[in-house]
Amino acid sequence: MLQQRHRPAARPAAPDATTPDTTAPVAAPATAGGPVALLLGAAAPHRHPGEAAANSTLLETWSSGVRTWVLDRAELLAARGPEARILSDEATGLDSVHADACVTWARDRRAAGHRFDLVLGLREDVQLAAARLAAALDLPGNHPDAVRRVQDTGARLAALAAGGFLVDEDPDRAPEGAALTAVGAFVSGRPHVFLLAAPTEDGWAPATGLPHTPQDLAAEAAAAVLHLGLCFGVFRVDLRATDRGIAVSDVRLTLEAPGLQAHLARTLPCVELFNLVYDDALGRTTALPAPPLAPAAQPPTAPAVPPFVLLAGEPEGAAAEPHICRGTD
Repeated sequence: MLQQRHRPAARPAAPDATTPDTTAPVAAPATAGGPVALLLGAAAPHRHPGEAAANSTLLETWSSGVRTWVLDRAELLAARGPEARILSDEATGLDSVHADACVTWARDRRAAGHRFDLVLGLREDVQLAAARLAAALDLPGNHPDAVRRVQDTGARLAALAAGGFLVDEDPDRAPEGAALTAVGAFVSGRPHVFLLAAPTEDGWAPATGLPHTPQDLAAEAAAAVLHLGLCFGVFRVDLRATDRGIAVSDVRLTLEAPGLQAHLARTLPCVELFNLVYDDALGRTTALPAPPLAPAAQPPTAPAVPPFVLLAGEPEGAAAEPHICRGTD
């Protein structure tokens, strides 16, 4: 099935604000005409390793018909490349790791008539601020206490161990078993794992030859994020497949790992994680893809891939296109 999603006609990107001035007169709201996502930590300098992931997230937002307001440090906004500037609608220079400042800013903007329909943090260091913002604006998000628990290594391991999970609590002991990562997203409050991948010297590879089934590995990763109290957004769980069982070594609220997002797009083109999160937060009905957890070693050949109407050219071309067609199942 192909679904066409419309977006208002593109307009020039708003200039980046170097500092938020909440005392100056506020202009008429610029966010009318559709849902608006407040993205924290979405700015990556041009040619930085994180630029591709940031631009991919912005492009998925654009293709979902969701307008974006990027909140990040002024120097990062100023260093962005042309794709990020075109794909984001508004940007404000504010250190998005400071939760109190972000909450004050967002409440002032909402009081002035701006709308925000969802909040998402795209770096690990902004997750607490994103959770605080979502709570303050009464929007879907992880509870701040759950974010603190996940990001505190000792608290995370203690909580998992208390829940009966196998964890490696001895940092001096060499890790055993095969390392792999489970990647997924929450839909309707439930975690869904879409990819199991093994890190290699050259990037990522399919997870094969393990002493556990892909379904068991995915189930353990999903159970871990639920046990830690998470309920929103994307997630990444680092596991070790051992003869003693499946050990959980790390849990993150982003896909921050070099090449991981590209590996997901390459091996499972039917899955667009952030679009699933956006649709779920906005109450849109969406078909949940059911990709294989253990994809083939090579991506499917062109004839085997369902037809997609892809965005032509670079993201600059997206600004001239009023819509995009995407495969949803």
